[in-house]
Amino acid sequence: MSTPPAGRARPRLFCPLPGAIHPDHRQVDAGIRQWARGTGLAALPGHEALLSHRMGELAARVLPQADREAVQLLADLVLWLFHVDDDCEDGPLSARPAGMAERLSRLLYAAEHPAAPLLPRDPVFAAVRDLRRRTDALFGPVGGAGLVHSLRVYFLSLLWETGQRTAPECPGMEQYALMRLHSGAVDTFLPFLEHAHGIALAPAERHDPRLEALTEMAAFLIGWANDLLSYRKESTRRGRRLDVVTLLRRNGADLGEAVETAVGQYDRVMCRFLELGERAAAAAPGPGRYVAALYRFVRGAAEWELTSPRYGHRLGPRQLAGAFRDRPGPGAVRPLGIPALEWWWDTF
Repeated sequence: MSTPPAGRARPRLFCPLPGAIHPDHRQVDAGIRQWARGTGLAALPGHEALLSHRMGELAARVLPQADREAVQLLADLVLWLFHVDDDCEDGPLSARPAGMAERLSRLLYAAEHPAAPLLPRDPVFAAVRDLRRRTDALFGPVGGAGLVHSLRVYFLSLLWETGQRTAPECPGMEQYALMRLHSGAVDTFLPFLEHAHGIALAPAERHDPRLEALTEMAAFLIGWANDLLSYRKESTRRGRRLDVVTLLRRNGADLGEAVETAVGQYDRVMCRFLELGERAAAAAPGPGRYVAALYRFVRGAAEWELTSPRYGHRLGPRQLAGAFRDRPGPGAVRPLGIPALEWWWDTF
């Protein structure tokens, strides 16, 4: 068997975090189908392909110990997010920032005010209304408000990506890294990490610099892992690519060098994530449970990308066990080298 060219082989990431999956993940996937039919999402182009990617398994890996109802709600949200994301990338507004802004602002308003009569026949709007109502019912108004805030942040990143598709120049590494913290829709999962586990962080705990840094690092790790694990498939798409490997290649690196650099960046953040997470978890029970939820999120997202057909890997359980490295690469204890994110290495 021939060896893949440098950079084309699947990168093995350093991710010594616990992985698990909810025992009802197959039933959750079946529940997604039923919900999609009820909201009308099942009639949208590309829907069957999305269902084949096993979105319920992603939710089940992120919330392996939560109640089934919370896992189902997150799984339905994930399906909806992928419909929105794919439409923003490939739909008629993908390179029209003004049109994209108008649609996303109306979509956000529908999430804020589900009773508002905005585009009542659009299944994407019908679905977000249902998601907001169910989030309120399951997690209370604080959980619903958290969902709306997360969508606001996510939509901002989608607008940034839309503008980048027609921008005369590519973003710099710092600019890209800052927006990548949000463009993976990580913010939309965060209310679930708290409410689905019954974690009631006090405001002082939620905004503790250590937990804020850990939350951002989790978003970075999930985004960088996605860029690396999806590159082989996504690099065949037409149009401007927005991922760290492509960005490094545009700055002069060949494919092997770009992958090596991105993996090294991942390792540096993972090492700091583990170090700071251990200290934050020891501070109090609430933060400790939240850190454990972040750990499951980072590992679960990577495992799903390696097992789902979406990015072409489709690893089985035995292959998955060996898909991660036990040790980081050399130099992983150093800060990242992106000025805006250097505060993650501050002494808290």
